[in-house]
Amino acid sequence: MKPNEFLPNHPSSFIRLIGKLLAILIMVALVADCSSKKDIYYCPMHPHYTSDRPGTCPICNMDLVKKEDPAEHKDHTNASTSLQAAESTSNEDHSSHQSEITSEKNSNELILSFEKQQSIGIKTELVSKRNLVKKISAYSSVAYDPELYSALSEYKEAVRSSEFLSPEIIRNLQLRLRQLGLSQDQIRVWTSGARDPSELILGGKSGRAHIYSQIYESDFTTAKVGLPIKFKTDVYPEKEFIGRIKSIDVILDKNNRTLRLRSEVSDPGQLLKPQMFGDAMIEVSLPKVLSVPTSAILDTGKQKIAYVQTAPDRFQAVSVQTGKNIEPWVEILSGLKEEQRVVTESTFLIDSEAKIRFGSESHAH
Repeated sequence: MKPNEFLPNHPSSFIRLIGKLLAILIMVALVADCSSKKDIYYCPMHPHYTSDRPGTCPICNMDLVKKEDPAEHKDHTNASTSLQAAESTSNEDHSSHQSEITSEKNSNELILSFEKQQSIGIKTELVSKRNLVKKISAYSSVAYDPELYSALSEYKEAVRSSEFLSPEIIRNLQLRLRQLGLSQDQIRVWTSGARDPSELILGGKSGRAHIYSQIYESDFTTAKVGLPIKFKTDVYPEKEFIGRIKSIDVILDKNNRTLRLRSEVSDPGQLLKPQMFGDAMIEVSLPKVLSVPTSAILDTGKQKIAYVQTAPDRFQAVSVQTGKNIEPWVEILSGLKEEQRVVTESTFLIDSEAKIRFGSESHAH
C-alpha cells in the first residue's frame, strides 16, 4: 500500500482532519494544565487564612470554602473559544467584545449565584420610612438633693429681701440655680410657693414625687422637657409611677458622661421615699424615619457601608451616614434611598467575599 493512500483525496477532508487534531491537542493541554494547579481554600470569616486542602478554620472552626480562580475561568473560556474556532469562527469577535464591555461595566459589583447566596445565608430588607419608637432606659432614684434645697432657700430669702440687696447678688443666686439644673420656669415654680423646697430632702407632697434620672450622651438629642416618663422600683414591682420630665441639667457629669433629668411622677399614696432606686423608661415617637435594620450597617472604622442588591445576583457596597440608633433599626441620613434593598444577614461574609475579589477597592464607592 502506498503512503498517499492514507491521506484524504479531497482538500476539504484534509482541513477537517487537521482541525480535529488541533482540537484534540488543545483539550489535552487544557487537562494537563488544570491537573497541575492546586485548589486553594479560604475562611469566609478570616480571608487571610488559606489552605491547599478542605478543612476548618483554626481561628473560628468555620468550614473552608474553595477559592474561585478568575484566571482558571479565563483559561477555560479561551480554550473553549479555540475549540469552537477550529470548527466554526463565526461571531467570535463580537462575543469577545461584548464580554469585555459587560465585565468593565460591572467591575464594582459582586456577583453571587443563588446557590452561593443560599449557602452563606444572605437575607435582604427594603430601605423605607418607618414610624419608630425610641425607648430610653435610665438609672433613676427618688430625689434627695440638699444642695438644691439650700440654693432654693437662699434664693427665696434673697428675693424677699431684694430691697436691701444689690441686683447682682440675686442674679448670682439665680445663676447657681441654673447651674444646678433648673430652668427659668422651674425656678419660678419652686420660688412661687407652688412647690415646697423641703420636698427635695423629705420626699414629695400633694401626691407627687421627684425623680432624678441619668441619660447617656447618645440620648441627649432625644430627651426633651415634657416627655412622658414611667418609673418602676423593685420595692413595688407591681406599680408603675407615671409623670413627665420637668427639667434637664445643663452640665455634663465628667466622670460617667451622663446628664441628669428631673421629673415629677404621680404618687398619691406617698410610697416613694428619698434615695429609693429604680429605673425610668422614656418613650419617644419618631415618625417617618428613613431606616434599615442595624445588621445592614458594617462599620469598618473609617466609614460605614451597606451592601445594596442591584440585581437578583448582584451586590454593591455603598458608603452611608447614620443617625439615631433605634433598636432594631438605625436612621439613614445619606447614602441610601427609599425602596432600595440592602443585605441584612451575612453582611460580614459578603464583605469578606468582596475583599477577596476586589481587594482594597471593594469599599471605594
